[in-house]
Amino acid sequence: MRRLALILALLASCGSPAAVQVTGSPTPSAAPSVVEVPSPASSRSPAPEFRDLKITPAGDVRGDHALVLQVSSPSGGFPSTLIVWDVPLDGSGPRQLVSYERATGPLADFDSLALSRQLSPDGRRLVLSDPVDVAGAGLVVVDLVMGTARRIPLEGITNQPAWSPDGERIAYRGATMAGTLQKDTGVWVVSAAGAGARQLVPSELAAGAGATTIYGWTEDGKGVIFSMRLDALFAADAASGAVTRIGGPTNGLSPVASRAARPSVAIVFNDQGASGQLVGHVEVRDSAAASGRTVARYGPAEGTFLMEPRWRPGSDEILLFYVSGEGVAERDELVIVDGITGARRTIQTPSFVRSAGWSADGKRILYASLAEVRTADADGSNDHALFRPQAPRLNEQALIIGVAAFAPR
Repeated sequence: MRRLALILALLASCGSPAAVQVTGSPTPSAAPSVVEVPSPASSRSPAPEFRDLKITPAGDVRGDHALVLQVSSPSGGFPSTLIVWDVPLDGSGPRQLVSYERATGPLADFDSLALSRQLSPDGRRLVLSDPVDVAGAGLVVVDLVMGTARRIPLEGITNQPAWSPDGERIAYRGATMAGTLQKDTGVWVVSAAGAGARQLVPSELAAGAGATTIYGWTEDGKGVIFSMRLDALFAADAASGAVTRIGGPTNGLSPVASRAARPSVAIVFNDQGASGQLVGHVEVRDSAAASGRTVARYGPAEGTFLMEPRWRPGSDEILLFYVSGEGVAERDELVIVDGITGARRTIQTPSFVRSAGWSADGKRILYASLAEVRTADADGSNDHALFRPQAPRLNEQALIIGVAAFAPR
């Protein structure tokens, strides 16, 4: 519970970044060129069949691009607007692709937005559960390249969606309302076309007693990785629903990274236990249910903990970063661990890291604080600012909550 509180405190304890312009610069020492960006509170029209959701097609995406998630909100925090940007890595101007108001209230409880599970494997489609247009009534799939959106109507509350590795299915967490409280209904799966929704794992939780957490799919697409309590990690067979415990407590919204090559799975485990010390380890496995091998550890000396593993494309390296917030030490660095040898290296960063990932070819690192997105070569050289968001309205703050490679070819 302490770790969950620390993660939430990260957002609560950060001051509002000043509204700044988007910049692009080829090197840290070069004079940046400034790109004037229109206010995201735009004149765009809502997509057909949606009252609020606005979409602009990315069209033909050439070269390396980043997909950036920005949340803008007034000082009170609600309502907040989610804005999705297409940011070319060559420093040319970013484009706003999607904007919508995020749902609030009981229907939005226990929802979380994570690119690691909600961006499709081909990097083109985003599945959403938190727009006001669909909250409590299903999902919406946005084709970012074509600029289209379609509903997947579902019964009850649906959130935490996760694409299967083949892009053909979506796992999600279900719930109903029991008076003013959510009643968790466990793990569900539906086809990407919206057909055949079925409950995979019933919930063991009483109304108001918490929620299932969906982390993604197993490396072979045959199972869904989830947790229904803080002390255990599980995998459910997508055909039979059979549940296997695959580990103990984990860290962060995306503690599991899967890929087809072996080792296939990287997991950050929390070994804190009754001692209360911040200790844990990073494990790699040939499959989600296989025995693991520890490739990295963290402990009291760091004063914080690792999170969000990401496999480097074409390599066995794993990218991680340290959480930062109230109650933990701030470590301004990225950590890269070899999933075979355990060799470990660090890359210093100008400030704490909120999200990180790789470019589509694995040659560059994308990472962000709450205030800006930066990119660097895989060895840490050529580090420079790529994008800084601007709040759409006065008296609002703009925060970056996610970054990933966009539409890789």
